[in-house]
Amino acid sequence: MSAPPLASAPSLATAVTTPTVRRVVRRSLFWGVAVALLLAFGAVMVALNGSGRELARWGADETASVGSRAVLEVLRDEGIAVTAVDTLSAARDALAGHEPATLVVADSRMLLEPERWAELDGLAEHLVLLEPPLYGLDALGLDAVPGDQLEGQLEADCALPLAQRAGTVESSGLGFTSVGGVECFPAGEAGAALVQYTLAAGTVSVLGAGDVVQNDQIVDAGNAALALGLLGEHPTLVWYLPSPADLESPTLDQLTPGWVNPVAWLLLATGLTAAVWRGRRLGPVVIEQLPVTVRTTETMEGRARLYARDGARLRALDALRVGTLRRLADGLALGRAAGVDDIVRAVAAITGRGQDALRRLLIDREPDTDRELVALSDQLLDLEREVLRRVALDDAPLTDPPRINTTQTTPDPHADTTGRMDS
Repeated sequence: MSAPPLASAPSLATAVTTPTVRRVVRRSLFWGVAVALLLAFGAVMVALNGSGRELARWGADETASVGSRAVLEVLRDEGIAVTAVDTLSAARDALAGHEPATLVVADSRMLLEPERWAELDGLAEHLVLLEPPLYGLDALGLDAVPGDQLEGQLEADCALPLAQRAGTVESSGLGFTSVGGVECFPAGEAGAALVQYTLAAGTVSVLGAGDVVQNDQIVDAGNAALALGLLGEHPTLVWYLPSPADLESPTLDQLTPGWVNPVAWLLLATGLTAAVWRGRRLGPVVIEQLPVTVRTTETMEGRARLYARDGARLRALDALRVGTLRRLADGLALGRAAGVDDIVRAVAAITGRGQDALRRLLIDREPDTDRELVALSDQLLDLEREVLRRVALDDAPLTDPPRINTTQTTPDPHADTTGRMDS
């Protein structure tokens, strides 16, 4: 009994691999969701970090309490040309052609190296340093030395006109002591809030009370008067806050320890010597065909162990289903090009089973446990045996029925007379 193959029926390989594709899609869905969650977490962290940015002390556009936008806006209203820069080269360009001018240097992050501090000498008629480090003062040749923290209101107590106009300042900055400079707003052993030098290249003011130009303290006591007197002396003001762009990147030779190059050359020479030494002993590669015989049971058991180790029940069942469908197609004379629907219809016609039940057994059902896998394997085997028995009955001759041989021995009921073809 046979049925002609249908051209529109799905191919055997496509139908069998459909459950495998669904399983792969389910696994991919898990990883897709995991990646999406990680991306969402990263976006949240970036947003949180962005909202918690570091406030720039003395920033020209910083409106927070540590910024200096308030005093700079007042200077602009007074007609002072204020330019904010973040590199030394930009400061030079801003000062070029503007005389006289005031240059304010506020290196709160201590990015400038001593060589860069030395380049500030003579750039402007008035150089104002906000809480400079000791190495910067040494690079400029100033004898000011940082002291202790300043506290409370401080009296001018000096002859500088700008200090006398301010009268008192409210500060919690850093005091400086000096021998060659004029100290104003002294705080005893802590030092003075302002030290000013009159040099040949111009005036240098060391303002230890750097918080007097901050937004939160500009209106306290005489802080505003002192800030405007220091910063508004000339019609041009360059506000310079050093940035990482001022740093000079070290070269590879500077970063490499002195012993690295000799060791590298030694290793290279050793490797070349070993290659020559061993390379002369090796001959050409010889390809030899060796007879190898592997029993089918060994490959079958090895593949079964791999499936069992990885828990690939569906893949193992698909392999059994492919073999079963191929053997059913051969047994029903459908040919290798027969589709799954052709085989299902032919098996249903010859066995009387429902097509839906056969399709679930041959294609759709997926095992969740090893017990279900074994049960489905047994059902596939039973289906093959049933089909083979039906085919054998249909192909039997209609005439000359078999005679009953009373002397024939009873066959062993436990013997497997149908067999099973290897997939």
